[in-house]
Amino acid sequence: MATRLRSRFSRGSLITSLAFGFFTLVSSHVLADEPKPNVRVQHTPADTSQLPAAGTLMPITLQLENSSEVDVKIRLVGSRDGRFMDIAFPMGVLNMSDRPTFTINVPSPNAIMTYQFVIHQPNGEMTLSPKYLIQRSCIQNFRVDLPDGRQSKEYRREIATLIAKARSLERDTARLETAIKLIEALKKDLPE
Repeated sequence: MATRLRSRFSRGSLITSLAFGFFTLVSSHVLADEPKPNVRVQHTPADTSQLPAAGTLMPITLQLENSSEVDVKIRLVGSRDGRFMDIAFPMGVLNMSDRPTFTINVPSPNAIMTYQFVIHQPNGEMTLSPKYLIQRSCIQNFRVDLPDGRQSKEYRREIATLIAKARSLERDTARLETAIKLIEALKKDLPE
């Protein structure tokens, strides 16, 4: 009689264990089939007052929501001063909050830059982030109004030459200012 009770007890616990295992397997399979939320981008564009000199490298950083993967494929698509850009982000890193963070360096615009991010979702689809805009607050735009009586070819040529020289001087000034900033940064790193 004692052996019969033991075998019945062991059969009951065996059935309970099998039922629990089956339930766990089914529930994990059901949970695995639930669609994952789309990966979203969290990004704040650079403030106009913080833009580096035109043409120098400017970091663009973004964080991902609904993902912990650092190998998500992301592209930056847009235009900088009227020229098309399409740049792939390198592999990201996890930040202090364990959120994937991606950074790339692009040349700072002379006037305006618009861009958005293309994110490859885990299910194979691609989604676009909102559009972002960076615009310098002070954009020099040369415009020349010719007086009616002085519209000869020579006069126009002189004006065009002066405008070209002014733009060239503007670019040289921006390069010199960038060089001065780099020299000042190097001075801080050198021992006295």
